[in-house]
Amino acid sequence: MSPLLQRIYKSDNGSELCDTLMKYLYKGMGQGSNTAAHPSGNTGAGGRNLTPQATGGFTQASGRNFGGGEGGMSVFLSWHEKLVEMVGPGSIVRVMSDRRTV
Repeated sequence: MSPLLQRIYKSDNGSELCDTLMKYLYKGMGQGSNTAAHPSGNTGAGGRNLTPQATGGFTQASGRNFGGGEGGMSVFLSWHEKLVEMVGPGSIVRVMSDRRTV
């Protein structure tokens, strides 16, 4: 995981790409074990919600089955920990300040 994150971070616009990855990690963590049906009726494996979005090359974590429950959350937390080690806590601040409320 670390070599992949290093390649992303050292690439052109690496900091922005890492912020985008952080955004999707938080999105995945936010969905957790929520199995309620989405108003549009789009549900994926394990009853997780799927919302079509342009993701700039990243696949949506909600469409993947990470084992559900606590096991699935640990995957997101592992990526989060490594990403913060690599780019620092500024990524968290940028992602949280960029959140839009609807």
